[in-house]
Amino acid sequence: MSDHNSSYKNWHKPSANKYNANGSLKKGTTHQGYYRVENKAKYIGDPELVIFRSAWEYSFCRYCDMSKSVTKWSSEPVTVPYYDRVSRLEECSKLGLNPNDPANWEVKNYNTDFWFELDRGEGEFEKMFVEIKPAKKLIKPIPPDRDAPLKIQRSFNNAAKEYLINEAKFAALKGWAEKNGVKFFVFTEHILEKITGRFWHEKPPRHM
Repeated sequence: MSDHNSSYKNWHKPSANKYNANGSLKKGTTHQGYYRVENKAKYIGDPELVIFRSAWEYSFCRYCDMSKSVTKWSSEPVTVPYYDRVSRLEECSKLGLNPNDPANWEVKNYNTDFWFELDRGEGEFEKMFVEIKPAKKLIKPIPPDRDAPLKIQRSFNNAAKEYLINEAKFAALKGWAEKNGVKFFVFTEHILEKITGRFWHEKPPRHM
């Protein structure tokens, strides 16, 4: 696996972190920056282009880099196309188009967070693609009552759109991974805390 996603990483550089006076991140932002790979022989791709886009991703980078059980790893390693069925719903409604017709869906690209190879022992190795997501993002949103305030209805619409898009992304990558003999998993904060161990509590370095 080569780092053919270097152009994507150069285009989607980490955002500058914004801090409060007490050193904490400002509300609505996540830790982002370039991860400094220590064991470069394990990393597949350009070790200078390893980007973490959250504190959780930083913890996973630390785990992959330092764990003896991980023999190889890579960040944002592949791009897989998927059908976005929801972004053009409003346009379909205005133009009288069928939103269930694939011709009216938008094809987009999905870049999963990580790939790694795990040594299971006795000569057994397991290769996996991993997407890191909050557990709450994997729960299907429940529609509000019809007379619910507009703010709540809009919140539901946004959550439902994100849920459906994630569902399409995951299905696309899972299918692609299976064809290539690789497994695909979504790691939540609960799974990450168990897997990464002591690295879960490490704070990412400040990135301005």
